[in-house]
Amino acid sequence: MRQILFLCLLILAACGMRPSNIDFGKTTSKELVSERGEPLEVRKISEVSSEIYQYDNNEKFQIKNDIVIQGIFDPKGEEKSLLYWKHKLKECDTSERMIKKPVGHEMPEYELSCSSEGVTVIYSGGSEFVSRVIHHEKN
Repeated sequence: MRQILFLCLLILAACGMRPSNIDFGKTTSKELVSERGEPLEVRKISEVSSEIYQYDNNEKFQIKNDIVIQGIFDPKGEEKSLLYWKHKLKECDTSERMIKKPVGHEMPEYELSCSSEGVTVIYSGGSEFVSRVIHHEKN
């Protein structure tokens, strides 16, 4: 009986979640709006024909020439740990580099990138706390 109840709850939970069909580098802004709904805010950025679509939960998508080129997300749960990402991307040829030098007592910021998976994570040096997850076109 418990197994049937658990299975029913699992099916109900799965039905409530919408799968992401965003293919970075191919999905159009119209397809993004169809998938995610109207953005809370649209901001033009300095690049020609580029804008940022802002959604709930601090989700942002960069659009260039009407194509979604990247999505920026706050990490959730175990995604906040750099160790999680190093394990998840262990089979990937990753690169790491400093992207923000420390000023005063701030910690430096680094990025860990796996271009073949289309994932970059931004983390604070020393604490190894992931602050942003960026999905982009796979190479």
